[in-house]
Amino acid sequence: MKDFAFTGGRPDPYTFPTDGLIEASAEALRELGGSLVNYPGDNGFLGMRELASIRFERREDIPLPIDNISITSGSMQALDLVLGTFINHGDTVLTEELTYSGTLGLLRHLKANLVGVPMDYRDGMDIDALERILKDLSRQHIHPKVIYTTPNHQNPTGAILSLDRRKHLLALADEYDLLIVEDDCYGDIDFVPNPTPDSLFKLDRANRVIFVGTFSKILGAGVRQGYFVARPPYHRMIHENRWDAGTSALASAIVASFFKKHLDEHLAVTNAAVRAKCRAVIETLASHVSDICTWTKPRGGLFLWIHLPETTEMDILDMLAAEKKVGFSHGSAFHYQSLPIKCIRLAYAYCHVDDIPEGISYLCEAIRGSQVASVGIAAG
Repeated sequence: MKDFAFTGGRPDPYTFPTDGLIEASAEALRELGGSLVNYPGDNGFLGMRELASIRFERREDIPLPIDNISITSGSMQALDLVLGTFINHGDTVLTEELTYSGTLGLLRHLKANLVGVPMDYRDGMDIDALERILKDLSRQHIHPKVIYTTPNHQNPTGAILSLDRRKHLLALADEYDLLIVEDDCYGDIDFVPNPTPDSLFKLDRANRVIFVGTFSKILGAGVRQGYFVARPPYHRMIHENRWDAGTSALASAIVASFFKKHLDEHLAVTNAAVRAKCRAVIETLASHVSDICTWTKPRGGLFLWIHLPETTEMDILDMLAAEKKVGFSHGSAFHYQSLPIKCIRLAYAYCHVDDIPEGISYLCEAIRGSQVASVGIAAG
């Protein structure tokens, strides 16, 4: 039986550029040779930092400051370093009420006090609500340390923080003396032209924003090439907590060699493939459960968020979906308080596009079956 894995933020495996990376590997090894006996250092391979700057300039029309970029083992290490530097036990951290489960796990590990900010599924965090929350916290003499946000193709909802909200967010960070951690994992995965406004890092004039990025979501999670960008004094402060002697220079050199030549070409191919998969998911959902479910309509990214009927029996849904080997993620995993919400997240990039209608049809059957079961339980 096929395995329909709509779980995990993985890119499309069928557009993975194996041959191109083989060529890039040979180029990188010829270039670096015996220098690989040395440690890469905290900031990481220069060519990779140059690539991160080029990538940012491609979208934002300005480069990133090379000396303020540090390469990490995926964006999760970047978040670990950044958040671990500024958050102590009991500190208050603000984030969207729905956000990446990995970051929530890290913040809970750091013993942070999480405050969720309401959001909508198109324009992201409700900054007016954030302002009210900040005023209320101030009256309680609580000073938050950090605002964590994923403004582009947000995980799990796919929302894109609007330009007006970005400007308002920066103004509030200045007013309340807050750092913003901008997680831009999904910024280049666009299904329509120019869907994302200027980044918070670009708009920032008061040194409030630390930028986090990764190549995992456009290449492969196994490559483990992420980065953070922090202006002084924050860059030095973060590195005071780093002990790993740097990220693999060889892996960085291979990725840099490939993307410096093929970034636009690769994004065009893989984004088209992922967009087709997203469309296949939506079309199948519309054919089978449009009368009982609603879902987001992503303009990019890797995720689709589904609202299930309140009568859904989640345990039954899990069981029925598992019988057909259909995987998905529970909405509660992304809620800042882990509330048992009747929502699920689908990650659509990993399955083959030809298998998606079958897999989503099975999921729809499971959703309907969980309604019948819940009615039967209630009647009993």
